[in-house]
Amino acid sequence: MACGYDRGRASKSNCLGVLLSSSSMWSSRRLGSCCCCSSNLEQVTNDWIKAVMCTLPSSSLISLLVLTLAEKFYNMVSLTRVVGASTIALLAFAQSVTSSDSLQAETSQTSQTALADAPSVKLHVTLKRKSMKLHGQSEFDVYATPVVSANGVSVLYNGYATFVDDDSKVTYSLVGGDAYLTTKRADDSETVQCLPPNTLPFDKILPALNNATPIPSASVGKENVKCENGKLLKTTFAGGHYAICTAGKSGFTAVSSDLSIDVEYLDGPVSIEKPELTDKSAKCKPVEKATSMTPTALALATGGSIPASASRKLKEASHMAMDETECQCLSVPRPCIFLHGLGNPNETAELQDTPGLTKNKFGDHGHAPCCSTIKYAVINTNDAGWRNDTLQQKFCDFSLSMSETSDTASGTIDNTIIVTHSMGGLAMAGALAKGKCKFSPTTSWVALSAPMTGSMAADYLLDVCNEGENPDFGSELFGLLGQCEMTKARKSTIYQGGKYSTPSVDAAYVAAQEAYRGNVTAAMCSNSFLGLLSKYQAPCVVAGTLVPHKSKENDGLVEFHSCLGGLDETKFGNYYMDRFYKPQLNHADTAFLNGDGLLKDSQKPMKWFECLEL
Repeated sequence: MACGYDRGRASKSNCLGVLLSSSSMWSSRRLGSCCCCSSNLEQVTNDWIKAVMCTLPSSSLISLLVLTLAEKFYNMVSLTRVVGASTIALLAFAQSVTSSDSLQAETSQTSQTALADAPSVKLHVTLKRKSMKLHGQSEFDVYATPVVSANGVSVLYNGYATFVDDDSKVTYSLVGGDAYLTTKRADDSETVQCLPPNTLPFDKILPALNNATPIPSASVGKENVKCENGKLLKTTFAGGHYAICTAGKSGFTAVSSDLSIDVEYLDGPVSIEKPELTDKSAKCKPVEKATSMTPTALALATGGSIPASASRKLKEASHMAMDETECQCLSVPRPCIFLHGLGNPNETAELQDTPGLTKNKFGDHGHAPCCSTIKYAVINTNDAGWRNDTLQQKFCDFSLSMSETSDTASGTIDNTIIVTHSMGGLAMAGALAKGKCKFSPTTSWVALSAPMTGSMAADYLLDVCNEGENPDFGSELFGLLGQCEMTKARKSTIYQGGKYSTPSVDAAYVAAQEAYRGNVTAAMCSNSFLGLLSKYQAPCVVAGTLVPHKSKENDGLVEFHSCLGGLDETKFGNYYMDRFYKPQLNHADTAFLNGDGLLKDSQKPMKWFECLEL
């Protein structure tokens, strides 16, 4: 049931308004019309979101959704990356789970250092890529201290990292297996909340170190990982590869393509208190649990010697090569133009050096080695749909202006890299299909989240508007859905073959898809609306859940299948070096608005574009 607890007929727009509107137009009477506890929503959202939406009085649902979904996510901008760096840091010394037989077999070769002697540690984290800066910082410290079980067999680590962000101090802490976010503002007000248990795969950290094995050497790109006086180990976590260099009592270092962690053993203990939640009735769900240690893990935790049994495995190991931190252009650099999707009311005749006027339709990509120059088009994509001849011609004309070798007479775009997002991809495909312009062999087209069969968001909003209601979705949905009256651009993305489509619209889609398949050089098509934690995540979660998409594999607005547009699905992979990329990113992430994730190779949109061979 999409809307239980019915007090009279609850319309789709009533329930949607309860969930999404920040406007005072939604009265308590209307708020009381439905509980809005969608079973579908329960399947895909975090437990704390479900609790918020389904356990509190309906009269408080508006403020709760705005403050809980929007504010919580907004306050946790870069949260995944912050906690991710701390997670990787803790991974470097966290203990792995092993069977009792394995522990007994290696006991005779284990250092006599007791688990109780494991010291507190300071981990200095260095982020190598600008797209991974946290609260504006590329370096920060994580402090951690071991908590040993009463029987002395298992241990977990408490830890914290603090950042100063504008006028607030933000602290991320892990205490007793629970994860917290504490925000202290300039007026001394403070809020403490739980981090969602599925924010990061904490439960995968320990098994990852359990699989650590010795290696003779490692490299990041062409640079060898230096480990002259220690022993080198390798492990894999969340798809990423890490090399650990031990240095006895001096500490150790963990290195990956994108970050490095220097671990220092501290002489005294670090005191880490459990924060008191602002919501007194709330209780955090554990994100880690105490576990036993292998001899190798014990050596890392205490600064002891790596056991001989681990060293003997070195004979079977081979060199570990990790990717470059930054990619270089493998083709000839060319001018790049970025063409945004629908929802931008602004328009300028001149191309821009930054995406500032695109109303959050594109982020500033930064490092793009194959772009000799970068320009952003600013086009009114509210008042004209993707099939509009004038709009399509603007896409062609802006693209033609990028290179001196382009031929305006024949409409041939030459020596240019074209990057489109969302409906921008449809408009470009439509222009190509109509012959308004064409690409030479030296032009490359990178399409991001193109809705090549349309978006069910348009059909859904038409349903809502046709019920006679006028929900003001506003900024809480990142402009994803808009409002009644719908813009011409939004209406134009009705789903191919859907109830609002027509034979002529379907034919236009078919022609655009053919042009897309014949001209696109690389594509990013996501299968997840959760994506990176940012201020845009909550609206994408709501849109991905409430909109009746044809598939759960969608980025909030565009289904993976729609983005394919007939491309061979087997070409797509979730590694950022794949030309056709199937990441776990939402619709905002694929517009480069939220940088790269720290952990998963499937959450690095900026590195993907940087490394494309175009």
